[in-house]
Amino acid sequence: MELYPFRKYSTKVPADWVDFNGHMNTKYYGLVIYDAHIDFTEHLDLGERYRYANNCSKALVESHCIFERELCEDDEIEVVSWLLSVDEKRLHTFHEIYCTNKGYRAAAGEHLDVHIDLETRRVSPFPKDVLQRLQSIEEEYAKFPKPDKVGNTIKIPVK
Repeated sequence: MELYPFRKYSTKVPADWVDFNGHMNTKYYGLVIYDAHIDFTEHLDLGERYRYANNCSKALVESHCIFERELCEDDEIEVVSWLLSVDEKRLHTFHEIYCTNKGYRAAAGEHLDVHIDLETRRVSPFPKDVLQRLQSIEEEYAKFPKPDKVGNTIKIPVK
């Protein structure tokens, strides 16, 4: 299994995701990215097993979605997920939605998660072994060019 970049989530756009404009409604882009984020969390071994073994988890504190091209009914989509960076308490990820039957990136979502201790309900450092493992994964992802539009902010360009 190829570890980098991570691909697991794929589906076809069902009819009930299509709005009156004839394309996938914005809310479903968010759902696709969220589901892919959960898959990636499990892949990084920070999901349900981690939660119950350590009484710790992670929580999303910032999210940004970029809509580039439309998706229509029956379009085939796949999400490519990236671990961009990690520090002692945070995880920066990026998820790209590709329309595989038409050959383009349709959207991307960028996330910042924090590690939390579920007993105190506060942000806490990753255990040292977990941080080292995540840093090793981060180093592998760093060998690839960063996806387009990482770190974008919302702004109206000055004329």
